[in-house]
Amino acid sequence: MKVIYPGTFDPPTKGHLNIIERASKLFDSVEVAIGIDTEKKKATFSQEERVAFLKTLTQNLSNVEVNAFDGLLANYAKEKGARFIIRSLRTYTDFEHEKTLAHTNQKLSGIETLFLLPDEEFQSISSTVIRDIAKRRERLSPFIPEVIEKEVFEKLREGPQ
Repeated sequence: MKVIYPGTFDPPTKGHLNIIERASKLFDSVEVAIGIDTEKKKATFSQEERVAFLKTLTQNLSNVEVNAFDGLLANYAKEKGARFIIRSLRTYTDFEHEKTLAHTNQKLSGIETLFLLPDEEFQSISSTVIRDIAKRRERLSPFIPEVIEKEVFEKLREGPQ
């Protein structure tokens, strides 16, 4: 059974990886689908960089593939033959937004959305917080997988060293 875990992953965090790893144990095939978020301002990392990060992070998960897409998630998931869409919920605010997306995707494609809660230690991590911490020149290792931390930190930090 194939599922899609969509997101912008700008940048990917330990929370994202937690959801991917857990989904890979629950489903035969997991596609991490990196989209372009039209509601947010320009992404910090290119779609190609985010694909490369996630391919590095998931290289040991044989049933996980990483791809980029543009357009409506509902259409993409249907084209890919996904049975479910996986989304992560960290807060009540996430739920309100994700509920709307889930209903919309179901109406457009007939594909149901399943929600996974990240492990407790990852619930406060978001890509927005990561970008903010890096701009203040603090290390990201508690929040970003170590294998990509240096590259993410160097791109996000601002100002002279």
